[in-house]
Amino acid sequence: MKGGMVMENQAKCGCGADHHGHLCMLRSNGLYDEISKATSDPKFYCFTCGGEANCAENLCAPAPIEA
Repeated sequence: MKGGMVMENQAKCGCGADHHGHLCMLRSNGLYDEISKATSDPKFYCFTCGGEANCAENLCAPAPIEA
């Protein structure tokens, strides 16, 4: 059915939103190259999963990593 196709992979992020750039969603979709780029110099961690990322935008519940 053209134009009305529903994508199979429409999972919601761990925070309940549709955030395709969050580490949990990248991991679920097997996008390990993207994860590697997003975690090369982490400045934030996630309260939800404990993941670390360069930018807060890649996490569900970000908090800065204290030096």
